[in-house]
Formats: sequence, structure tokens, C-alpha cells
Amino acid sequence: MTRTTNSTILPDRLRDLTAELRRHAPESADRLARAKTEHEFLEVVCKLFNLTSALTPDHYSLLRPEGLSKQITVFISSNLHKGLTLKLLAQFLGYSEKYCSDLFQSTMGESFSGYLKRRRTDTASSLLSTTDKSVAEIAAVLGFSDQFSFSHFFKRSTGRSPREFRTDRGQRRPPQTSPSSSREKR
Repeated sequence: MTRTTNSTILPDRLRDLTAELRRHAPESADRLARAKTEHEFLEVVCKLFNLTSALTPDHYSLLRPEGLSKQITVFISSNLHKGLTLKLLAQFLGYSEKYCSDLFQSTMGESFSGYLKRRRTDTASSLLSTTDKSVAEIAAVLGFSDQFSFSHFFKRSTGRSPREFRTDRGQRRPPQTSPSSSREKR
């Protein structure tokens, strides 16, 4: 009897989980391996973990990469002030740190630390450019323990201190043509 596999349907990480499950619970792994669609796969997983009543069609969307990326983005935005770590994100998602790290990379297209650094730098740049908040207030908004660690982070990220960045932004204005330069062109 030939066993049908759905290796073309399931992403690599699901195949790896199925292989791990096969070692510990062969009957459940066989049912997962026979799943032809994501819906069938989720039904088996729900039965396996008795989650049938917990997962509704709305929850299925969170299991898709675009639903997961939105969930991650909202979590990070909502908790940026807490000094986020991969451990906190892993606890929120209910995964181990290693699995969460791999999942983050495949879902978001960059490492957790790279993404967090970019988000903090972008938010800091925006706050420095558009508000009068002090460096200490911005540091708190971004989850830094003090303004000095924030200033060090920002300088490493942008090549300028927060004060230099704010000063440079204030001095940049659209170039204006002077009367003398317009006369020279004639």
C-alpha cells in the first residue's frame, strides 16, 4: 500500500513537525500526513489537541502567514515601550524561542533583532523629527532603560546622536533660489 504524502501542500516547518509527531504518536502523524488541505490539517490538529471549540474560522486566518505577520506587528507596536525580547514574543505566540526565531524570519523576512532595531530606529527618527519630546521621553517610549543607552543605540544605528539628528532635521529646508543665482542663469 502506497502512502500518500502532501509534501507539496505543507511547508517545510509543518513537515518537520509532522516528522517529530510521527516519532511520538504515529497514528496522529499518519492522519496529518494524509491531510490534503490546510483546513483538513487544522481539523486533525484541533482534534489532536482538543482545540475544536477554541478555533473558529476567524482564528484560522491567524494561522496564515499574513495573519501571523499582522499579529506580530500589532504585538510589537503595542509593547515597544516594554523593552521587547524574543522571549516575550515567544511567550505571546506560545512557541519556544528557537521555533519563534525561525518562524519570525520566515514570516517577516528578517531576524527579530533586525526588525526590532529597524522599528525602534524608525520610531525614534519620527519622534525626533515631529515632536518636542525629550530624549529621555523617547527612550522610555522605545523601552530603553535610560536616555544614555537609547542615545548609544541611536548613534550606532544612524551615525548621529539624537541631538545631532534633531538639529540636522531642523536645519534642512528645501533649497531656494537666490536672486543672484537666477541673474547668473540669464
